[in-house]
Amino acid sequence: MKTPPLSLVIIISAAFTALGTPAAAQVVLPNGPNRDLVARICSACHDLGMVVGTGGRSRAGWNGTIDDMVQNGLSISPEERATVLDYLSTYLPFRQ
Repeated sequence: MKTPPLSLVIIISAAFTALGTPAAAQVVLPNGPNRDLVARICSACHDLGMVVGTGGRSRAGWNGTIDDMVQNGLSISPEERATVLDYLSTYLPFRQ
């Protein structure tokens, strides 16, 4: 009996693994005005789970986070920045 080529075995194994692995739950931001803008801007660099998983921040905390993101290469207009900051501080506030 002839054995299949290794590449075929790898492809078939990967397909079975992918089919058997449940898809990761999609993280969504809380409902609110400008949610789509915030999702687009934040997810350009990282998963939205990083935003939602913060546990919230104060307005000053979110402002500092946006400063950090700008230092890491985020390109955002002053108007978009204000909108993102308003959204994050309103819908993902610091909770004790």
